[in-house]
Amino acid sequence: MSQIFEAIKELLVFANLQMLISNRRLLFKSVLVTQKAKLNVPIVRWLTSSNGSVLDRWRTEMESKKILTHDTLIASPLNLLANTLNDQTVPYRHAVLPASDTEIPPTWHHVYFPPRTPEDDLALDGYETDFFPPPPFVQRMWAGATLVWNTENPLRAGQQVTMATTLDKAEYRQQGRVGESVFVHLGKNISNNQGWSMKEERSLVYLTDQSISSGPTRSIRSNKKPSFSRTMTPSSILLFRYSALTFNSHMIHFDHTYATTQEHHPACLVHGPLSSTLMMGLLTSHIQSLDQKPKFRLFRYKCLLPLYVNQPLTLCGRESASDPKIYELWVVNHEGNLAVKGSVELA
Repeated sequence: MSQIFEAIKELLVFANLQMLISNRRLLFKSVLVTQKAKLNVPIVRWLTSSNGSVLDRWRTEMESKKILTHDTLIASPLNLLANTLNDQTVPYRHAVLPASDTEIPPTWHHVYFPPRTPEDDLALDGYETDFFPPPPFVQRMWAGATLVWNTENPLRAGQQVTMATTLDKAEYRQQGRVGESVFVHLGKNISNNQGWSMKEERSLVYLTDQSISSGPTRSIRSNKKPSFSRTMTPSSILLFRYSALTFNSHMIHFDHTYATTQEHHPACLVHGPLSSTLMMGLLTSHIQSLDQKPKFRLFRYKCLLPLYVNQPLTLCGRESASDPKIYELWVVNHEGNLAVKGSVELA
């Protein structure tokens, strides 16, 4: 009889365990559904002319927000980025670390000031939510940037630096090249002990699910003739290493299933700032080939079309016909369309 009771007891324990597991699964699914519902609520009317107060309130709140972050420009990330890019313009590849006081190459500041955000505080796509606009604009892409360098006070390895981030402006576009969207322009001013060193206006575009899935954006054929260029194919290893170096957990760069099924891209996307670094590397290499030391004052670029992993791209550049201190830079995708365009002003 005691054996029967023990068997019944074990069955009851097993049944309770199964019920507990089932309840936890239901709770987990409920949380996921709730989170997705938060992102997919059809509230586009919030941002129409009849009720634009939500965006206005968000903009007002963000305009008063200022985030100060601090970092030390240690040498190792520079060496790792040089190896990631296999960059021939710097002497610190393989196991060679840059010396203290080595000047930070243009756009390489992205390996510093990583988002120090726990996973629980990230958006569902893996991105940090600072200056995130209200729903339904939940899918983020890099739109471009303008960078200004203080040539008298460059960033150097070993320095203690501070970055102040503010909202410069936010623009709602009901109809545009990428569909309904909100463009968020962030000011990022970096200073060291001697004062300001570089200023960046970073442009991010936030789209709705409908904007992403409504079809491809209008493409522009690239008809300009470069005076120097390089063709390369960004690999998944390149994208992974760059994501790791910049502590970028945005899933469109490394999760093929997410990029294709959730955001409706054909493959994982090349990072916008990585595109800018590749362009500046091309220009630096060209100027060095002329036995000159490059000094940059300003770099402005826009991302027009996504670039994808394992698809060839061509980095292009030429000197401006009107000013020898200005260079035009652009990136052509595997279909011959203009994906990124920019210009650089030498000091």
